[in-house]
Amino acid sequence: MACVTVWAIAADKSKEAAELKLFLIKLSGRQMRHKKEFTNPALLSGLWAFLSMLEIMDAYSQEELDSLKATAQQFLGKDV
Repeated sequence: MACVTVWAIAADKSKEAAELKLFLIKLSGRQMRHKKEFTNPALLSGLWAFLSMLEIMDAYSQEELDSLKATAQQFLGKDV
């Protein structure tokens, strides 16, 4: 199912799809070769990260997320 979704996103030429592709590439943490906008594996990785984020946002309240962020900042530094 996820592969079909990525294929549909990759094939879509709309402005909205281009923005989604860029967003998913950023979430994937992958670097693209020069003049290569995206790869399907990078889109899949970004989609997985995005779906995980959506699940977390449904499972935790804003206050709980803020508390976890504050705890993480103690370990990672204030720039998180």
